[in-house]
Amino acid sequence: MKAFDFIRHPNNRLDIVAGLIDGILNALTLAAGRLIHAGGEGATLSLAVRVSVAAGATTIFVFFVAHYAQLRVELVRHERELNLMAHGKLAATSLGRSVFFESLYKALLAASFSLAGALFPLILCAWLTSPPWLGLAITIIALGGLGALLAKTFYGSSLTWGVCLFVGGIMLTFVGMKLDLVG
Repeated sequence: MKAFDFIRHPNNRLDIVAGLIDGILNALTLAAGRLIHAGGEGATLSLAVRVSVAAGATTIFVFFVAHYAQLRVELVRHERELNLMAHGKLAATSLGRSVFFESLYKALLAASFSLAGALFPLILCAWLTSPPWLGLAITIIALGGLGALLAKTFYGSSLTWGVCLFVGGIMLTFVGMKLDLVG
């Protein structure tokens, strides 16, 4: 399908997977306390939307700044290679505009998947109300799978990255339970 070709494109893989991971980790940190503690309301559609919007908003900002800074550094490097005396000249050309829009596109892509990543555990926990930890357990296992997928992006060890994100998910869930941010 042409509509979803951007997902398979290798240049987008890191933003997609990192966005999903970021969204899941945000959801685990922000909402784990509410999802686990007995007697609470648990996951609701309102909670899912609020946490997901917060995850997406922070992701778009962080990813835009990171991509834009990285691409601007590349422009500076090219200026040096071309022995241009005045710095910032390439950024003032159509290359500078291209860098801006590429950074914006990648940030929007990551933020969209972050929003989806944050929705996933919260909707799952709303559907699987008993036992309260089941939705979180499935989410943490999925996080490990995303870690393995992320490792494939840069030819790392799928096992190592999967285990690290699995353990990281458990740790951030514990932090979220202790902080109990969304009461």
